[in-house]
Amino acid sequence: MEYHLFGTFCTLLTVMGIMATARAEISTSMPTDQPPQTEKAETVSKHQPSIPTSVMNSSELSIYNRVNQYRQSQNLPPLVIDPVISAQAKAHSEEMARAGHINHQGFNERVQSVAKEIVYRSAAENVGYSVGYAQPEAIAVEDWIGSPGHQKNMVGRYDLTGIGSAKNAKGETYFTQIFIRKAWYVKDAD
Repeated sequence: MEYHLFGTFCTLLTVMGIMATARAEISTSMPTDQPPQTEKAETVSKHQPSIPTSVMNSSELSIYNRVNQYRQSQNLPPLVIDPVISAQAKAHSEEMARAGHINHQGFNERVQSVAKEIVYRSAAENVGYSVGYAQPEAIAVEDWIGSPGHQKNMVGRYDLTGIGSAKNAKGETYFTQIFIRKAWYVKDAD
């Protein structure tokens, strides 16, 4: 059994310290006999999304429920799933599955695509991959909780999330969770 994860806490459209105002935390976990550890991220939205659980696969729904259960255990409100954010997360997981490697490449572009529909203050992303586990999503969330950077994203001041998973021919399952913190702007009267 093998599990790898890679996560980054990002703000202001930043991934891995690309922008000067960004902070990045990255951790990798490759346990052999122990369940892996994971990390979290944050994001923001300007509209009230519906919960498209009918378009989520069982793995994505499991991650969504597990992350919100963890947030509840920390006395935090649940994240609301957003279809715009989920589409970006899903596309990234599918790209990682095709490439056969985990990364945050294109994070800024994913968040910029989300920004066309959602006004936000901050965004973050957790990614992970698993092979050989019967419930890879459970392992991913457990690892994110055990990883300081991922866990920080999971309990961050985020309102919305999007989750995507994809499995390749080698049996590797890739996960992406994007977190968004909504921006609430008050326009001045003209």
